[in-house]
Amino acid sequence: MITVHNDVVENHVAELIDSEMKNVAWKYDYHSRGGPKTPRRGHEGWKSHPSKHWHRLCGKNGQQVIANGFEFVMPIWTAAMYKYDFKKSFNITGYKRIYVNAHTHGIEPVIHTDDGDFTMIYYPRMDWKPEWGGGTYIDGELIPYVGNSLVIFDAHLHHMAMPVTRECYELRSVIVFKCNRDV
Repeated sequence: MITVHNDVVENHVAELIDSEMKNVAWKYDYHSRGGPKTPRRGHEGWKSHPSKHWHRLCGKNGQQVIANGFEFVMPIWTAAMYKYDFKKSFNITGYKRIYVNAHTHGIEPVIHTDDGDFTMIYYPRMDWKPEWGGGTYIDGELIPYVGNSLVIFDAHLHHMAMPVTRECYELRSVIVFKCNRDV
């Protein structure tokens, strides 16, 4: 299951989130989980190796998110939770953790799966140009990077950030919500 929602938050909120993301003090050297050990249909040629990129943990609950200075991500969760009725659609009422990732030209992402039941990726860059690449490849489908969009997919699906073109001098940033179904 892959779902894409556009215009997740109101435009002025999206602009604020975009602005705040440009002020994040990034940490490099985060190791993403490796890809599949053996090639799978549609994934021939992908190797299992670590991928390093820019990363920051926002928090595992609202108090941590606020204490870590990432309160600006909370309107995304709140708007999407109610607007798309996560309880009814996915049996989700909360998140396991929120973090931000970023890539620049030259960082080669690796295909991988995630922990948890669902991964939700929000694209905060309102000025992102399609020719820069940087979308997300999920289970054979390319989801383009479109600002103020939210991609929701089953965490067990193979996925990866798509590389950023040489002509792009901007940071390809995302806000990620990891979620589990309520029991």
